[in-house]
Amino acid sequence: MFVAMLYVATGKTSWVLIGLVLVASGAFLASRVLPYVNGRFANWLHAFDPEVIERDGGSYQLVQGIFGLSHGGLFGTGLGQGRPYITPLSQSDYIVPSLGEELGLVGLFAILALYMVFTSRGIRIGLAGQDDFGKLLATGFSFTIALQVFIMVGGVTRVIPLTGLTTPFLAAGGSSLIANWIIVAFLLRISDAVRSRPRVVIG
Repeated sequence: MFVAMLYVATGKTSWVLIGLVLVASGAFLASRVLPYVNGRFANWLHAFDPEVIERDGGSYQLVQGIFGLSHGGLFGTGLGQGRPYITPLSQSDYIVPSLGEELGLVGLFAILALYMVFTSRGIRIGLAGQDDFGKLLATGFSFTIALQVFIMVGGVTRVIPLTGLTTPFLAAGGSSLIANWIIVAFLLRISDAVRSRPRVVIG
């Protein structure tokens, strides 16, 4: 998020490249030094290894979520017709595979499209703002939502290692839900300020 804000403030792509290199370096170092992070990487890289599945803190949850997604197919089993309870924490960390099982690939793409619309509208609000603070605030909030979705969807589909974030507006989590609705309130307030500002007339 810090790197994204730097890019919005300066417009320099070099900050993004430097940030990505630092993130990759930090992730590699953490996977070597911290046992917990190393375990997450092992679950990601060797998810279907029986030994990894069966150990404590292993990839059982990840594998069950992937099987749930595959069971949903293209159009899903129907709302309430799936078996998300087979995957641990299906109501919070693994809400995306649960929805993918019952709504299918089409329904999951529809949900992701709604997130994309939300993010794009938030960025548009930021770019339309007059003051720098409003621009950075709206853009930062929009990127926060997009980053959460990417990390969670990427984690449960084995694109990236899984983390403990919640999926915005979907997962059970009181503090996360309140924080995300506060973000919505701020974006609406900034949008209202942009719409109500006097228009410049050039004669």
